[in-house]
Amino acid sequence: MKKLISLFGVIAVLLALSTSVFAGSIPESLLGEDGAKVFIGTVENFTTKSIEGSSQVSIETVEVIPTKKIKGEVEIGVKETYTRCDSVLTLEKGKEYLFGYIDENNFYIYDIKSRDEKSIKLVDADKYDMTKRFEDYLNEGAFTMAEQERSTLGKQISFAEFLYKKPSLSSSPVEKVSFLYQGKHYEVDKEPFFQIAEEIMVTGAKNEMLYETQEDAKTSAPYETVLYIELLDANDKMVYYGAVSRFGEVDHYGLFMSRLMQKDYEMNTEDVSKLYSLLPADVQKEMKMPESLPVSAANLPTELTDKPVKDSAGWIVGGVALIAAIVCASVFMLRKNHK
Repeated sequence: MKKLISLFGVIAVLLALSTSVFAGSIPESLLGEDGAKVFIGTVENFTTKSIEGSSQVSIETVEVIPTKKIKGEVEIGVKETYTRCDSVLTLEKGKEYLFGYIDENNFYIYDIKSRDEKSIKLVDADKYDMTKRFEDYLNEGAFTMAEQERSTLGKQISFAEFLYKKPSLSSSPVEKVSFLYQGKHYEVDKEPFFQIAEEIMVTGAKNEMLYETQEDAKTSAPYETVLYIELLDANDKMVYYGAVSRFGEVDHYGLFMSRLMQKDYEMNTEDVSKLYSLLPADVQKEMKMPESLPVSAANLPTELTDKPVKDSAGWIVGGVALIAAIVCASVFMLRKNHK
C-alpha cells in the first residue's frame, strides 16, 4: 500500500509540474499568438465566485472598457465582457488594469503599480519571474514589434526589406554575406545575394512553429535543414540576420537565440531554391527540397503527414499517457502484493 501511495505522490508532482510549465509561458504566448489581445482598460463591473476549499474568490466575469491598446484587435472606449478569468485579484470598479486575452479559456488580469507613456510597472513583478518577464517585454518594445508583425499578415515585402528595413541592402553597411547550413559557414557573393533578395517576395504569415517541428516532435534535429543568413560588416560583425526553412518559413532568427524559430513570413519554395543556388554545388546536391509548392496551411508538400494540433496539445496527451501508465503499473503492483 505504501508503494501505491508513493506512486500517486509522483503523479501529483507530475501534474503540478505540468501546470507550472504551461502557466509560466503566458507572456510568451501573448507575444507569439497573432490573435492575442493585450491592453490597459478600466473595470466597469465584475462578478466573482468562491473557490472550493479556499477563503479566496476568483473572478467569473469582468466588463472592461479599453483605454490603451498594446496588441491585437482592441477598440478604445468600446466595452468588452470576458469570462473564465484566471485571476484572484481583488478588483476595483473604475480602476485600470492590464489585460491579456489568448482565447476564451485563457484570460489574465495584472494589477498596475504605475505607468506612463514609456513604461509600465506591474505589481508583484519583483516576486514572480513570469510577471517580471511580462513587464520587461512591455517596456522593451517586444509587444510593439509583435503588433507591427501582426499588422503585416497577408502583406508582401521583398526579402531584402525583411532583412533590412530600408530600400536597399546595397546602401547598408553590409560587406559580407554568410550562409550557415548544417553547422558550416559558406561565404556567398554579396551582389548576387542582394539581387535575389530584392526579387524574392515574402508574405506576412500567422506565427507558427516550424512545420517539421510540429510534424515530428521527437526529431532531434528539426533545424538541420534551416538556412541561416548572416549579413556582416567590414569587421565581421553581424548587423542583420534571418533564417529560412526548406518549406519557406521565414523568421528574424539566429543560432544565438534561445527561443524557438517561428514563421513570421513565408516565401515560395521556388524562391528558397534561389537562395540555395548561392551555395557550393556539392552542398546543393545534398539538400532536401520539398515539392515546388507555396507554403500555406492549405497547401503543404504532399509527402508529409497532415499538421497536428499545437505542440502544447502533444505535451498534454503525453502527460495523460504517462499518468495512465503509472496508474496501471500501481494497480498491477497492488494486485501482485495481495496474491
